[in-house]
Amino acid sequence: MRTTLLIPALLTLAFLARPAHGQDAAPPAPVLKPGTSHERVLADISTREVAIQSNFSGVEILIFGSIDFSDARMPTYGKYDVIALVRGPTDPITIRRKTRVGGIWVNGPSATYSDAPSFYAVLSSRPVRAIASNETLKELDIGLSELNFGRETAGSPQEQSFESALIRLMEERNLYTEDDSGVVFIGRSLFRATVALPANVPTGRYRVEVYLFRDGNLASKTKGSLEVNKAGMEATIYNLALHQPFLYGLLGIAIAVLAGLMGWFAFRKD
Repeated sequence: MRTTLLIPALLTLAFLARPAHGQDAAPPAPVLKPGTSHERVLADISTREVAIQSNFSGVEILIFGSIDFSDARMPTYGKYDVIALVRGPTDPITIRRKTRVGGIWVNGPSATYSDAPSFYAVLSSRPVRAIASNETLKELDIGLSELNFGRETAGSPQEQSFESALIRLMEERNLYTEDDSGVVFIGRSLFRATVALPANVPTGRYRVEVYLFRDGNLASKTKGSLEVNKAGMEATIYNLALHQPFLYGLLGIAIAVLAGLMGWFAFRKD
């Protein structure tokens, strides 16, 4: 008798446990381990060459891209983060501290940074320290506080003060910038960022790097380049002074003599 009653009860439970008609059971959420995602970041810049002429007053460079093979419904959910980095050519920079001796300000201690970038801009979708760990940022040279200038500053207050002064001076000249909201997502996986190159931007080859982070881990990166060169008469004079200084000096003397003769001829008294 008990067996007869138990069989219909089991059949009823099995029927209730079945999914409703037309609905499939939801698959289990995939478990992703760090470094195993298949996303890829694709990015490019609006121009690959900037010409500096006499009327150059600065220019804005657009960095745009997308996340390929993305499985996020919306980037605003916080799953993806993008960091765009623009780095200019390295130039030796010397920082000197002024000291007062006998009422006169003279040059005091100094520090020379051989690997200091002439231009450095970091743009991110949110603060970089909220995107990745300090170790990752230092390894990738991302952020002004993690920038490697070619000198060891750890444990030396004087070295750290020189480095802080260098960053402050370059920020005042608009050559070092860090924007925690410079990368903006458009739609599902498109993003864009704008980098401002000031009028005093140095010439040379610039590196453009875009990093894609997922849940704090580096998922993908891409690199590009940008050329900033002088053009027109400015380029001719610059190249002549740099590569042929003797001829440049003779030309300068000839122009000065010619200008003097023209002034004498124009204002002479007969």
